[in-house]
Amino acid sequence: MTADGDVQVLAWRVAQRARELVDCQAAGLLLGCPDESVRHPLLDLFVPVSAGYVGCYGCSQETLRALLRYEQVRALLDIAAQSGRVHWCEAGPALRHALAIGSVAAAPLERPAGVLGSLLLFDERPTAFAAGESRLLTALLSRLARELEQHLRRLSQSARSPAPSEELPARPRLALARLPSGEGGAGPAGRRLCPASPSELDQLKYEFISMVSHELRTPLTAIKGYASLLQAYGPAGQGRKGGDGLPEELQRHYLEVIMEQVSHLEALAGDLLDVSRIHANHLALRCAPLDIATLCRRSVELIRQRVERETPGKYAFRCRFGEPLPPVWADADRVQQVLTNLLENAVKYSPAGGVISLEASVLRDQQAGAGASASASAMMQISVCDQGIGIAPEQQARLFRPFSRLEQPGSGCMPGVGLGLYITRRLVEAMGGRIQLRSRAGEGTRVTFTLPLATALPEAAGRAG
Repeated sequence: MTADGDVQVLAWRVAQRARELVDCQAAGLLLGCPDESVRHPLLDLFVPVSAGYVGCYGCSQETLRALLRYEQVRALLDIAAQSGRVHWCEAGPALRHALAIGSVAAAPLERPAGVLGSLLLFDERPTAFAAGESRLLTALLSRLARELEQHLRRLSQSARSPAPSEELPARPRLALARLPSGEGGAGPAGRRLCPASPSELDQLKYEFISMVSHELRTPLTAIKGYASLLQAYGPAGQGRKGGDGLPEELQRHYLEVIMEQVSHLEALAGDLLDVSRIHANHLALRCAPLDIATLCRRSVELIRQRVERETPGKYAFRCRFGEPLPPVWADADRVQQVLTNLLENAVKYSPAGGVISLEASVLRDQQAGAGASASASAMMQISVCDQGIGIAPEQQARLFRPFSRLEQPGSGCMPGVGLGLYITRRLVEAMGGRIQLRSRAGEGTRVTFTLPLATALPEAAGRAG
């Protein structure tokens, strides 16, 4: 990966860890420091003093640039950098009306040699960054700043120490407006990929361990932080003076965050177990006739309720069935798992909101093709469609591979360990169906999978058993 991409990925991870820790709407990392008196010397290699800040990642570059136009935000960043502490404030009328932001927080990334940059966090709630959130950020800042300094130092050393056969390069330049496309990927259709060498396998193992460790550490840090706040301050009125205790509303919010992170850990553990079962051929299915229309509506409603709590009014969910649907032959729990994965991806890849629809219909003979077998027509096709950022063709080839996470301009490298679509594909195939994706960058995505109808019970039962 290039110096540009290396710093961007790190910056995105730093911003994401801070955002997840305090449960705010968005966070971005601003590399740089306009104040030369507290500026880290390493920045001279990457960010000119005249540039002030260079937005890295975590939220869109457009949002960061828009925030920096406001004097209130610039002043907050200056105060945080000069004091070395987290500062936050309620958004003024201009910021609130223009960007629908209720509060903003600035957290400096400072090392003994100086300030490397600042985290800029914001939320639509006017009091999203109370004393508890500030303490959590403060506890995390030193570790994040150390990681950033180490990466920048390695990049500067590599730039100063070229290979003997190379000319001395110019200082590393960072075009921090986008994340690079993932390298590698599947070859052209029909081509068999060469087996990975031992060194490549070792690298894959390292990347997997690193990815899973990050996914475990982030929720554990949040759980530990909020639990420690509840333990330290406790409920108001329980042997504590005046307002030393936490208000009931704040306690409830902290507990909700803890439970959300516990659910995240449960989902991660479940995905890893599923991959283990798939590779050991121990994936057990309990197939039976299944009312697919009812299951689709229930899955959509569960996702809708959760998304509406987090971002009210941003998404609209639709179920579209052109006719009464016959039952399918499938495992109800596994089909719901497939639908949940696809609906969550549709939300994840639609940062601007919009309509997310779930469609289902019987696959007719003419749709199956003239040369298709009789069983091909006895299928149900289910599609999840969104109006999101879409997926570039060069990235689609590796979509259903394990541990593959897509990198998208405007949304970054998506969180997770990259198992959802791989498990989805293997579950659909185990139940006798197939899955395919159609997407164009900027025009949304349609993922369609098929399941056998229960009218083909003997054949379906043979496949499932």
